[in-house]
Parts: sequence; structure tokens; C-alpha cells
Amino acid sequence: MELIKEPILYQDPLLRIQVRSFHTTTICQHGWHFHPQLEIIAVRSGSMEIHTPAEVYHLRAGDVLILGSSQPHLDLRKENEVVDYVVIQFELEAFLDSNMLSVLYLFQESLLPLARLNALSRDHSALRQQLYNTVMEVQQEHEQKQRGYEMAINYLVKKFLFLLLRHDNEELLEHNQSMNYAKLKAVFDYVEAHLSDKITVEQACLLVNFSYTYFLKYFKQTLGITFTDYVIQRRIKYAERLLLTEDLSIAQIAEQVGLPNLSHFYKLFKRVHHCSPKSFKDTILARAGETIHGREG
Repeated sequence: MELIKEPILYQDPLLRIQVRSFHTTTICQHGWHFHPQLEIIAVRSGSMEIHTPAEVYHLRAGDVLILGSSQPHLDLRKENEVVDYVVIQFELEAFLDSNMLSVLYLFQESLLPLARLNALSRDHSALRQQLYNTVMEVQQEHEQKQRGYEMAINYLVKKFLFLLLRHDNEELLEHNQSMNYAKLKAVFDYVEAHLSDKITVEQACLLVNFSYTYFLKYFKQTLGITFTDYVIQRRIKYAERLLLTEDLSIAQIAEQVGLPNLSHFYKLFKRVHHCSPKSFKDTILARAGETIHGREG
């Protein structure tokens, strides 16, 4: 079996999410493939099959399917049958607001194969309808791009996760109660307070009284990302705010977010946004201007 890593291209620099609609008779869309992003499929009409190494899912109109990070899968349809469906793919870490880490960490693939969550809606028609409607709202917001659609999509992704959590009567997401999330709050506060300064693993270890090795393992297990990657994400988020709200040079922003090596800052920013800080700012401001002019027209 040839397994292909599917590239996910984000259409919006502020949203780490890809939203696509399909209306197709293609029997096999990609072959066996995977991607690090979480994937949600919602079928509007027709029927299709999603194969994973462990299970085959038969989807019909109104069905929703969750595929976890790096889950190998294969899309199949019946010959000559039109299937209309929506696919959203996103990085869970991009929606890790610091005040929501206590619940979002539960959705880490390393702790629970997220495909298991499909059992929640399989026999629960009301939940299935709510999840389906939420995906359709994401697709509509993404397509129409009305003012504030980024906020709407951010909210709707979290609503989808909330619905799963609230209806988890089987306690699938209770697998990690032994991990003391509250213990890491001091680390999160430390990072936020020192984004302009040097942040060290050693200091984080002192805050939670963990050894160096155990802390790194604990952090990765709890959040699904490394401590270094978490700090980078928070620094880049801070840089985004400064780019859009302050009249500072790129060098000044790099300094203020604790990445004074300008080439290193550019490298990390492009790793997240696939564009330079200036291109990011220009794109956002241009789109904001288009929205304003559109409303005035």
C-alpha cells in the first residue's frame, strides 16, 4: 500500500484551516493518504466510504466523520454516483487558546484515537445533526467571507469540539484524568509573561518541580506538542498582534517577541504562515480594506 502525505494548503493567513466542498463522481479521490491535521467530513448528498486500516465507514447524507491526526484513510464512491460533501482540515494546536487548554488537550491523538469519537454520533441523531449543521456553518462562513468570518470559524471549530465533549456519555475523553493540567498553569502564565524575554525549560521545570526529562515528556503528553513548539506558537501569535496593531519595524517586533535574531524570526514565522511577516500584514490589511469598501459600496 502506497501511503501519500497530503499537503494541506490554508486559504487564510489567520486561520490554520482548509475548507473544501466536493461535488464529484470520482471513485477514488486520493488513494491512501494522511496529514497531521484533524479532518472532519460531512456528506450533503449521495454516499461514500472512508476506509481506515481498522474500519470502513459508510457515509450517507447528513453523516459526519472525524479522522484523527495522521490517520491513514482512503476515500471511495460508487461508480457514476454524484457525492456532495464538505471537508474541513485544521491544526488543533491553532485553536489552543490559553483559557481552553484544560479541555482541548483531551483531543490529542496521542492520548485517544479521535476516530473513536465517531461512536458518539453514530447512534445519537440529535448530536449528528448538530455536528453536521456546525460543519455547514463553517463552510458557509468560509465561502461568504463576511466581516468577522474568522471569528465565526474559530468559534464554530470550538463549538464542534464542545458538542463532542458535552455528549461524551461514554467518557471516551476521560482517559487522562490522572494528568494534573492545573499543575501546568504556572508554566502557561510564565510563558505569557515573558514572551519578550528568554524562556527556559529549566525555569519551567522549577515552577512545577519536575525534572528536565520528565517535564518535557509530561508537557508533550498533556498538550500533544513540545514545550519548544508551544513557546514558538505563543511568540508568533504575539507577533501577529503587533504586526496588525502597532507601527513597528519587523526588527522591532522580532525583538519584542523574544526572537531578536531576525533571520530566525523570519524562518519561524514562515513555518507557521508560509509567508513573510510583511506579506502577512499586507494581506490582512488589504482584505480589511476590501471589506470596508464593500460595505460602503
